[in-house]
Amino acid sequence: MRKKILNEREDILFEQYKLYVDTAERVSDRRQNSNNFFLTLNSVLLAFTGFLTTLSFAFWHAIIAIAGVSISVLWYLTITSFRNLNSEKFRVIHKIEEKLPVKLFDDEWEELGRGNNMQKYIKISKVEQGIPIIFFVLYILVLIIMIIHLFFK
Repeated sequence: MRKKILNEREDILFEQYKLYVDTAERVSDRRQNSNNFFLTLNSVLLAFTGFLTTLSFAFWHAIIAIAGVSISVLWYLTITSFRNLNSEKFRVIHKIEEKLPVKLFDDEWEELGRGNNMQKYIKISKVEQGIPIIFFVLYILVLIIMIIHLFFK
């Protein structure tokens, strides 16, 4: 009877582990969808800015650039939030793995130097965060060009 109860507990633990790993994968999917959304939004804004250049609407350039700066900041914060959420999910996964016969994610993380060895692994979120920074800089450049154009015409 005791062995049956232990087996049931192990089965339940393993099912919970599988479910939790699945939720971590869904967070990664949501993160990718979010990145696609922000990338598309920024691409449309920059394309529209290029179109406005042909029409010489300086006011709208400034509005679009300010919107772009805001969107880039939100994108950066969203990536940070997803990174933090995934980090915590994997901390929980590692805790659950302590009770399992094999610690797949923890062993993999150990092999990758726990994210501290850039020759083995560069954290994707750090790379991802570079993209909104690039867009941020582009929008700031548009604003600077608009200011120079307005005051030094």
